[in-house]
Amino acid sequence: MSISVETPCFSNMKRFYCNLFAIWVISLTVAISHAQTQFFNSVRPQASIVIKKHTMGADLVEVTVLGSQYAQEDLKEKIEMLGQYLGDQPRGVVIAPTPEFVKASFAVNGLINSKDPMLNLAPIARAFGFGRKPLSSLSVFFEDVSPSTNIPARWFAPKDAWMLEGMATASPKGIEYRIKVNTKDPEEVTLPGSEEAREAKAAPATKKTTDFVLIGALIVGAIAVGLLVYSALIRPRQR
Repeated sequence: MSISVETPCFSNMKRFYCNLFAIWVISLTVAISHAQTQFFNSVRPQASIVIKKHTMGADLVEVTVLGSQYAQEDLKEKIEMLGQYLGDQPRGVVIAPTPEFVKASFAVNGLINSKDPMLNLAPIARAFGFGRKPLSSLSVFFEDVSPSTNIPARWFAPKDAWMLEGMATASPKGIEYRIKVNTKDPEEVTLPGSEEAREAKAAPATKKTTDFVLIGALIVGAIAVGLLVYSALIRPRQR
């Protein structure tokens, strides 16, 4: 029978590397959390969108555009574009200007779903981030929605075409997203994991050349959308 004895030198070395790895993990976690907070706080919303699921099934939407100079016709255009992207006609549209902002309310289907995508963020960015008078910086709040593995926490599109980050809120309960649209092409606004993103990735398959940077970014994004629940969504935030 042989007995292995761990020498003090080896034991100390192993402890050193274990401690070094733990420090690296903690530092990486802190760095990621700090970067997430930096982006979320850096977005100054031009408009606030609040979405809540009605008991009858429709999504109730309230849009508040900061500044009284925003034309009602432009906001109406955004709402109609959202309906086109969702494949559903917005109902009960009411647009009311005030001295400080322009506000609209309506009902539509397809923003909060029981299947993929559970939160339909890309059509919101497409509808409001383009058109006659685009709103490229948005705050989107999904009321009474809790973080889960089917809900995106963070996505930076290739070449930063558009970016989003979500944070859970405790009061009121929900998830607030900050969205920034940088691209001039609505076709670049897709989210990995959603049906339209899968179609967008499948379309170029017949080409002989391959954009490895784009594929790498999509893979990373798909992994992020698959994991989804990390500090950006777990950390409670008071509104």
